[in-house]
Amino acid sequence: MTTEFELALSGDSKDLLDIVALLAEQHINLDTIATAKIEDKYYVRFLTGCDEECRRAFMKADLPFKERKVLVVDMFNRPGQWVRAAKYLVDSGVQLKTSYLLGQKGDRLRFVFVVDDYEKAKKLTGQIADCSVD
Repeated sequence: MTTEFELALSGDSKDLLDIVALLAEQHINLDTIATAKIEDKYYVRFLTGCDEECRRAFMKADLPFKERKVLVVDMFNRPGQWVRAAKYLVDSGVQLKTSYLLGQKGDRLRFVFVVDDYEKAKKLTGQIADCSVD
């Protein structure tokens, strides 16, 4: 199971950097990170292999955060693979909230899928040929 963490904070770019620096100070490595400014707030979403350490760091710093289970799907790097997997999920009644590329290793791509029903999506994705699920 992979966990995506999310923080929302007001302030400027320096405040955003301070949050990410807090993780580095705790020796928490990020697998991926995405940031966005929407109206007056910054949003930071990331994956890390140090879930418990991350929770402790945020609680110690009294920073509110959200977390959710996400699907990490490996698939061959071929045209249409992502849409094939996404369509299979949607056609089976799973709603996509967001998806993004996690990385590439050899001839395989790793995508993150944030969905409304993690357990159902995990079972379904395991049934798609040429895909494997973390």
